[in-house]
Amino acid sequence: MTAPTDTGPHTQTGHPPRRRILPVVIAASVALALLLITPFPRGFQGEVTGDPALMDAAAEALGSGHWNHLAVVRVNGDTVTEAGTGADGRTQFEIGSITKTFTAALFADAIERGEVEESTRLGEVWPELDGDVAEVTLGAIATQRSGLPRQEPAPSVGDGLATVLAGYLHTDPYRGDVTDLVRALDKVDVSDTEPEYSNFGFAVLGQALAEVAGRSYADLIRERITQPLGMDDTFVPSSAKGLSHGLTSSGLPAAPWTLGASAPAGAIRSTPRDMAIWLQATMAGTAPGAAASEPREDFDETDRIGWAWMTTTNRTPNITWHNGGTGGYRSFLGFDRGSGTGIIVLSDSANSVDKAIDLISEKAAGRAAERAAGQAMPGSRSAAEKGQSR
Repeated sequence: MTAPTDTGPHTQTGHPPRRRILPVVIAASVALALLLITPFPRGFQGEVTGDPALMDAAAEALGSGHWNHLAVVRVNGDTVTEAGTGADGRTQFEIGSITKTFTAALFADAIERGEVEESTRLGEVWPELDGDVAEVTLGAIATQRSGLPRQEPAPSVGDGLATVLAGYLHTDPYRGDVTDLVRALDKVDVSDTEPEYSNFGFAVLGQALAEVAGRSYADLIRERITQPLGMDDTFVPSSAKGLSHGLTSSGLPAAPWTLGASAPAGAIRSTPRDMAIWLQATMAGTAPGAAASEPREDFDETDRIGWAWMTTTNRTPNITWHNGGTGGYRSFLGFDRGSGTGIIVLSDSANSVDKAIDLISEKAAGRAAERAAGQAMPGSRSAAEKGQSR
């Protein structure tokens, strides 16, 4: 909206007094700051699609916040229920670190193919490596106890500053090719093998599997997972051109992330419908590398870890899960092995959706059923209905 044009006579010439300029500048600065901090309203945006009861249950679990578009899928055995606000089953999202569950599946599948073993060392994959890092095994990386740091070390001060700047500009902070990734391994200290979540580690794992197979990571995902399962809308992007973008937690546009050589840690794009296929096949044990989801080691006080997948130990039922986050997207995927019930939540704004874990229970299903039966309080609007207003 533009300001109205002043066509009346000017009664003052020259510059306005300084005392008038300062309040205007301050007011304009405050207004701009408020716009940048909160440029879109709280609550879910867009028309509700699919099952309104499921959307309502998700809204209750996630709580109020600055949301944009969101998709929810509940899987109960062979039954799949979809819901969303401003999104449907074919809407594309960045799934962030849920990508690691695909990389872990490639690892399990490569073991079944005889290409690698849990004990395969990085020095066997890349003979140019030496020292302690060459002795790190793929199995240790897959269970997040390799000693590799959370992020790839910056090759120079300039690269480090560029990564920091990317955070402020909401652009992809990951760059570099596989050669850069392998060179970075020479810079790390891997003496501490206590469990530590490492994006760098899973980037290395995925590229190691690609190196052994003689294929690119994107090709492995397509040939060994998405094509066999019919996940036609799931892929590893090679460039950001033409990709949709998400929003920061305050609603600013965030550039798409492709992650370069770090793609195995978080670059996959998918849809709610495809992720339902992934969830069902993993729960049923029919997905390539489905064994990756089985817990193998203690990770911390509340979780055990398989290859990438976490399994809670502090709640009933225990939930096997992973979440994800990029500059403009958040995601959660979890399931209860006992009941065969799972949930997927994908959001194109950077607000946590981890509370979706509470939807994997009979209690949550019961609340959703009550709403579907129209048992909400008279005169009230559900959280999902409120989310339809912009």
